[in-house]
Amino acid sequence: GGVCRPAFAEAAAWREHCERQPLVFLDRQLFPQMVRVMRELASFMHARPQDIVMVPNATTGLNVAIQSARLQPGDALYMLNIGYGSVKKMAVAASSQAEVVYGDVTFPISGPDDILKLVERTMPPHTKMAVFDAVTSNTALVLPIQQLVQLCRSRGILVLIDAAHALGQLVIDLESLDADFYVTNCHKWLAGPRGSAVFWAHPRVKHTVRPLVVSHGSGHGFTSDFIWDGCRDYAPYLGVSAALRMWRQLGPHRCRTYMHDLVCQAATLLASAWRTTTLAPLHMCASMALVELPFKQAAAGGELQNPEEPPANSTDAKHVQELLHHEFRIECPVKCIQGRLYVRISACVYNTLHDYEKLREAILKIKIY
Repeated sequence: GGVCRPAFAEAAAWREHCERQPLVFLDRQLFPQMVRVMRELASFMHARPQDIVMVPNATTGLNVAIQSARLQPGDALYMLNIGYGSVKKMAVAASSQAEVVYGDVTFPISGPDDILKLVERTMPPHTKMAVFDAVTSNTALVLPIQQLVQLCRSRGILVLIDAAHALGQLVIDLESLDADFYVTNCHKWLAGPRGSAVFWAHPRVKHTVRPLVVSHGSGHGFTSDFIWDGCRDYAPYLGVSAALRMWRQLGPHRCRTYMHDLVCQAATLLASAWRTTTLAPLHMCASMALVELPFKQAAAGGELQNPEEPPANSTDAKHVQELLHHEFRIECPVKCIQGRLYVRISACVYNTLHDYEKLREAILKIKIY
């Protein structure tokens, strides 16, 4: 989504302030301002400020964490097949001498226990690091990360949480979670400026962490390693403060409740109108959900309506998404999961049920089913 107006304005103000006297800002004013924002984020995420640094995006933080594992021959990196595509590429790139093992999630699933049992069964004993999403991107599932972390800790396995979609969508308590690494974006559900994300490392593993870019801050501690990593625009980081203020004024619990209730209402509305179902039970969703489309590949009692038809593919998904955009001015991701097409709907504080009623009618007008 877009950056909220207060964060956009605050980032712009900091950018202009910097250009008036760049040396004064960078040498004398920036560091205490960065510390202030990191303290605000730490409070919001129930973490110690000294364990948090800001990075440009979750991709950067995930790369840092995976490289910190220092995978060796005989090690395994474990993740689920529903993990984010770019993270799978990171795993392959970082484990040229190690093994990448995937736990295969198949649908339908009945609840979080299905995920836990799968991981317990398929995570090999030589796993050195496991990577789990807080909220999966393609399938919009809230994973049971507290239990997954406990499982990994009991086996002596490093655990990295890819929480790109979590900040603003879920309650985050890093002190009680006890993961090793946690990475989340500020520009998604928090509505902060693009180019702002958070990387958190548990004190027990911070000594293993090295930034991807070595510059003047290197060797002067965890915070310094990541703040002074070359010339950059710090305005997106500082603008996050305004986004946090906005959420506190609105009430985080109130917002999360509204968004979850709305996405559940919308998913029920669409599934009823299209005579389909959601990918997973709605109690496994936060503010996003997948609803099956009523096309030839749609499910009927768990089976394909027309088994003679070939399963859908990503080309079909792209075709429907383009039709929604160009013919109906609706931007909504369309996903292909196990040969079936789904829309991934999201609910934010500015959405109302009317938005999904438009989507309902648009899909019923698309003549490919």
